[in-house]
Amino acid sequence: MKGKIQLLIRVLRKKDTATFLIFLALSVAFFVGFTFFQDAFAKVGSALLFIELLVLITVAWAFAGHAVMKSLFLVGASLSLIIFLAQSYCDVPSIARTGDDALKTLLAFGFLYIAADFLRALYKEVTDRTKTLKQANGGKHPWLFLLPFALFTGLFVWQVMQVLLPILQNLCVYK
Repeated sequence: MKGKIQLLIRVLRKKDTATFLIFLALSVAFFVGFTFFQDAFAKVGSALLFIELLVLITVAWAFAGHAVMKSLFLVGASLSLIIFLAQSYCDVPSIARTGDDALKTLLAFGFLYIAADFLRALYKEVTDRTKTLKQANGGKHPWLFLLPFALFTGLFVWQVMQVLLPILQNLCVYK
């Protein structure tokens, strides 16, 4: 028994003692709480779990929104220019409009370029966030965080498309 205690002391000196003591204190608190206060402990535990998940989802939502908006702002000038050009062309009287096909081609190429640029910027932002989260998680992917982050990123991109589609569909060359 004395050898086991000495081995434990050597291990504790090599590793982070504070982490072990916190783990030990939480384990004892959990055991005592669940043994003597089972109903109240279960309610408090489920409330804490709900709060932790809510905070996790809120942070994932904020990170995803930041990534999408940052990527959108990078392509915003190109997007604004293409939409302004198309709407200005549509304001010209229909007799003078001779370049409908040219505008369609310009819009198609412009939006392909903007979409590629947006996806490149979004990919860079997402990989930067993933690297940061991976470093904070000890070199492992934090899948519990990445799943809502990916879902919210997709949701934000879909919402951007919901705003842009009516603008594009109401251009004079598509009526």
